[in-house]
Amino acid sequence: MGFSSGYSSLACAVRGATLALSVLVSPALLAAPTQHFSIPAGPLGQVLSNFAAKAGINLAIDPSLVQGRKSPGLEGDVALASGFARLLSGSGLREASRGDGVYVLEPVPGGDASIEIDPIQINATSQLQENGTGPVAGYVALRTTVGTKTDTPINEVPQSISVITRDEMDQRGVQDFNSAVAYTPGIRVLDYAGGQGAPDIFMRGFRAFNLFGIYQDGLRSGFNQYDTNFETFGLERLDVIKGPASVLFGQMAPGGVVNMTSKRPQETPIHHVEVQGGSFERRQFGLDIGDQLDSVGTLFGRIVMVQRDSDTQVDHSPDDRTYIAPSLTWKPDDANTLTLLTSYNKSKTGGSEQSFPAIGTVLKSPNGHINSDINLGWRGSYYHVETTSVGSIFEHQFDNGWKFQQNLRYMHSKVGYLSSGPDVVLNDDGRTQDVGLQYRPKNSDTFMADNNLQGSFNTGAIDHTLIAGIDYSHYKAKESRRNGDPDPDFEMLDLYQPVYGGRAIWYDPLQRDTRSKMQQVGAYVQDQIKLDRWALTIGGREDWVTAHEQGLYFGTQNNDTQQRDHKLTGRIGLAYLFDNGVTPYASYSTSFQPNPDTDVSGAMFKPTEGKQYEVGIKYQPPGYNSSVTVSAFDLTQKNVTTTDPLNSGFSVQSGEVRSRGVEVEGKASLTSNLNVLASYAYTDAEITEDSRYKGNTPRAIPRNTAGVWLDYTIDAGVFDGLGAGVGQRYMGSSQNIQNTVKAPHYTLTDATLRYDLGKVGLKGSKISITGTNLFEKHYFEPGFYEDSVLYGSRRNVIATLSHDW
Repeated sequence: MGFSSGYSSLACAVRGATLALSVLVSPALLAAPTQHFSIPAGPLGQVLSNFAAKAGINLAIDPSLVQGRKSPGLEGDVALASGFARLLSGSGLREASRGDGVYVLEPVPGGDASIEIDPIQINATSQLQENGTGPVAGYVALRTTVGTKTDTPINEVPQSISVITRDEMDQRGVQDFNSAVAYTPGIRVLDYAGGQGAPDIFMRGFRAFNLFGIYQDGLRSGFNQYDTNFETFGLERLDVIKGPASVLFGQMAPGGVVNMTSKRPQETPIHHVEVQGGSFERRQFGLDIGDQLDSVGTLFGRIVMVQRDSDTQVDHSPDDRTYIAPSLTWKPDDANTLTLLTSYNKSKTGGSEQSFPAIGTVLKSPNGHINSDINLGWRGSYYHVETTSVGSIFEHQFDNGWKFQQNLRYMHSKVGYLSSGPDVVLNDDGRTQDVGLQYRPKNSDTFMADNNLQGSFNTGAIDHTLIAGIDYSHYKAKESRRNGDPDPDFEMLDLYQPVYGGRAIWYDPLQRDTRSKMQQVGAYVQDQIKLDRWALTIGGREDWVTAHEQGLYFGTQNNDTQQRDHKLTGRIGLAYLFDNGVTPYASYSTSFQPNPDTDVSGAMFKPTEGKQYEVGIKYQPPGYNSSVTVSAFDLTQKNVTTTDPLNSGFSVQSGEVRSRGVEVEGKASLTSNLNVLASYAYTDAEITEDSRYKGNTPRAIPRNTAGVWLDYTIDAGVFDGLGAGVGQRYMGSSQNIQNTVKAPHYTLTDATLRYDLGKVGLKGSKISITGTNLFEKHYFEPGFYEDSVLYGSRRNVIATLSHDW
């Protein structure tokens, strides 16, 4: 599909989404009266009675309609209709007014509100009170912990926050991290087909390599890009905070943090199994089972499993995985909760470096176009990683309302990596590359802990939510690297007529044989202050980081370096919560990121520092399950290392990068059948200080990105049970660091089609077909090296048959 037609389609879709979202900001809705409710979760009849009493209405409840049902409860300022909608979500019931403040309950037409409770027909998330880490019904999350480490309404956090829920991932057919965040503004993840390691993520113009921006269950997901990877089938949600957040998380890239929440035990039974098949001979089995394990309701368990065997668009490069994640929650009483989270993740992919030359891809070549399935390395190269993780989350609720929380995780990773790739991007003949090899096995151990105390109290008319804590991280790794080549007959690879084979020839001494250690301690405190409609968030943190590396380079050069850093970071932000759901906010926040490099004299560099000014408006219209966020930011990172102009091969710490932009995101469930999301980001990033690249745009950062997704399910008539979704993603052009190679802009189309087989007698069964890059658009992204690009992901179609019981 050409750009013009793709852009027109995207523009039409965005206009449609904008029109739909504009309904949410009508004057009538702005004037809708609201009332504050604080009703805990519980049996539906009891929760509704409490709601009616608080709202000052009369509600007639037929016990047969609510028997055996639960409600998520209600917390916040909402209109009457919105309160009913939240409390009855997924129950198959609705309220009906009889006038004069009298209401009754009745079944939704076409729904099932009979006494017999069918767990398949009840959305499991609707039976739980929404919290900042738990399941969410639909696309719109109202609470999060990623912005404050406390369970807080999103509109009170003075920074832009996006949440990708499990329901959204399921409807869009998400299969990996890249597709999970594909419609989230401000994030760019490189589609490195057949590549190695965890996702390579950019946020608000800044790269978060080595997992400086990816967390899991509130703790950093690791400390090295090649030690781990992620399985999205095992995730409940992804919460994204944009901009510096070191006040909460310590050392990090300035662009923000993505926190992945693992699936964990729920009080509602979960019984799900699915099989998949699709492009590149993909075959996958998935299992998600959870239930109460005792008779008194104190012990709950869950196990999530994935077994995948698949090829990829790159020849001789598999995508195989075994993932097992058992979890257990113990609630001996109302005051204590202990959740154990464990996982085993073993993946096998190719080990070839897939940076294609610009000539023959984005630039013309007399030899023609290089195919996307070419393996640019040695056929025997591989990347195998085996990660075992054991963690726990413990909470103790004191009688006075304060809470102690401890979050722990130990992770062991074993990496087998035989990498291969070109010694130069392209030889002078314009069609061949010289292939080199490197064998680089590695073992690493990671331990992390976060302990905090949080509680609420008043000082006169001012409400406080205070959290104070200490977190600790320790990482150690042992790695060796040995260089080699394929035998001479296969050392040169013809990119247009590749021939693979030959044995490996290895050289002595080892290129490196090192042991690395990193230790970090952070102490933080934050106060969320509310006075009437004002919400002030203020916090500070001090970090101490020690990094030590020792070992040999090329057998003789001894390396023994130690770096110590400490840094104070903070945030202050103010929001005002209008009754009509509009919340303007402003904030200032900082971050730091250790820099392990040294200058020509051997002196260690200071950490890079980030600072951001952000203003925005969040809108949650009363009576509608929807959310809109508009934010503008000015973000700068200083102390960036750049090439030493006087000493070749060394760096100086005089660089600076600035990023300014605007982001817009809207998500809504306009009806129970229609979900829509739309996003746009404008990012003006520039290298403002550098000895070589001053004035350039940073690598892989597009100026404009946009996306829109609409999903509709038919619940009546001959097509009852049929659902479909369609989306388009636009990515503006981006460049390499030298700004000499441009990857053109592109528009990709995604779609999904599903059918509830229960409508034809197969109760609990569903079938779906999902396609990404449906029109097989060939696109490219800037590569890791000069004059190189990465091939984008080709069309991928996957069919899924699932069953719930």
